[in-house]
Amino acid sequence: MDYRGLSFLVADKSLWNTIIGLIDKGIKSRLVTEITQDNTHYCNRLMKYSSQVFHDDRVKGNFLIVDGIKYLCYVIEGGQIKPVLYNEVKSFVETQQYLFDNLCDKAIPAKEKIREIGRGIRGNFIDTIRNPSEIQKIAVDILDSATYEILLLFSTINSFYRAEYGGILNSLWQASERGVMIKILIQTEDDNQLRETIQKRIRQKRLPINVQYITKPLQSKISTLVIDQAVSLAIEVNDDAKKTFDKSIGLAIYSNNESTVSSCISIFETLWIQSEFDKQNKVKQAYFQMFKGLELKDEFYDRRWSFEQTKKKENTPRE
Repeated sequence: MDYRGLSFLVADKSLWNTIIGLIDKGIKSRLVTEITQDNTHYCNRLMKYSSQVFHDDRVKGNFLIVDGIKYLCYVIEGGQIKPVLYNEVKSFVETQQYLFDNLCDKAIPAKEKIREIGRGIRGNFIDTIRNPSEIQKIAVDILDSATYEILLLFSTINSFYRAEYGGILNSLWQASERGVMIKILIQTEDDNQLRETIQKRIRQKRLPINVQYITKPLQSKISTLVIDQAVSLAIEVNDDAKKTFDKSIGLAIYSNNESTVSSCISIFETLWIQSEFDKQNKVKQAYFQMFKGLELKDEFYDRRWSFEQTKKKENTPRE
């Protein structure tokens, strides 16, 4: 479907619920459309349910194929779908299926196009920012622009509290409500009560935000934000004891340079994997602690199988 068809799909509740219902049932779906800066939020909603969303600049008109046996071409007029051609002739539908498969193979994944749009707004840049107010404004702006993914690393627990106090977390909640996937890494001591407090705050918002914790202190106190794998903001923490955002931070690096963003993603994913290992080790330790002090011993069991006797009884004639 073209960009107008995509807008109509998301806006029409009946059509949207039908398609999402089919996807939820496990029916495979592929969609090729034209993604622009104006409709990335529509694509984000669709990608929340299906990863098979693609972009092509040449898409014109709207048609769909069902199970390779039914074809429908339609136009949108006056806010309604008007069928132009419906066909179940096998040879015709197979030809249209072949054309769609070729179009789909040459199209690019929606995520790649969205990243390209994000980088193309300003061109390639790496900015060093020293004004705390400007850094905070950029953080909020790029959080508000997120369409499908946010990666956020708090290098200290106080950085998390300052972000909450400064209203930055509110932008996270709003992004999550739009369907954006959010991963948060927090460096903190092995304090279960503190972690439960953080989880409680997230549960109060009833939002699907995935939080992991790093117990080992990081070599550098730099909080990092990556949006849609397209832009990154790395903020240096100068004085972690300060309670306010403007008094605690130093300079920040704001960039959409591919190598810079990839480096931030790589660091985040490495720490994320490490946090997963730490969590698994804690589960193991808790498991072994359950049996600590118990006097366990090996026990051997012996059983005499009576298969032959049973067989003889079965073969004995009944009176």
